[in-house]
Amino acid sequence: MKTFPVMLKLEGRPVVVVGAGPVGLRKAAALAKAGAVVRLVAGENPPADLPANLPANIERLTEDYSPRHLAGATVVFACTNDRAVNSQIADDARRQNIPVNAADQPDDCDFFTPATLSDGDVVIAVGTGGDAPGLARLLKHRILETLPDGVGEFAALLGELRRQAKIDIPDPAERAAVMKSISGEMAMVAFQSKGQAAIRKMFKQRKAGKTQPPPAGEST
Repeated sequence: MKTFPVMLKLEGRPVVVVGAGPVGLRKAAALAKAGAVVRLVAGENPPADLPANLPANIERLTEDYSPRHLAGATVVFACTNDRAVNSQIADDARRQNIPVNAADQPDDCDFFTPATLSDGDVVIAVGTGGDAPGLARLLKHRILETLPDGVGEFAALLGELRRQAKIDIPDPAERAAVMKSISGEMAMVAFQSKGQAAIRKMFKQRKAGKTQPPPAGEST
């Protein structure tokens, strides 16, 4: 199945998860970590192992599913252990023009959640169009073995320097050249061996070379 990969910004946005079994709880926890405001519909008879203390941005509703639970949702996750109920949730969501994911039911999905690994804001996702979740997990672990140490911290530093470059280097092409020069393999190695100071020094040098006027008699 052909898909188009995206990274959703869900911070502060309402998301609905129906079903509080292991799959639903994993989805709710991941969504809460992403900053979403999660409405967890646990049913009138919630699982005995449902945590008593949930993150502040997860609202637990101990009542059976109703289409009204979907009102205002950005996305919906149907995670009950009843396939017919999941299909009904998908139909209800689509009637309200809300993208929906139904656990292990590809035909009831508007999108799939890939296998992911992350370090800070660096997120790598592996998907198979819903065809082979086990393969996606295998590939995720293979990729994890090659992920550079500290890549999340390195990305955060580059984000900080990029914001500074927007202030200090007005020309977009020159700004892009500076950022490219401190984002490559050599820069990563320097960061891993010498830390943030090495990259800040590199940024300062590259920035000076782009923003200082050329010596007399030379042209750019």
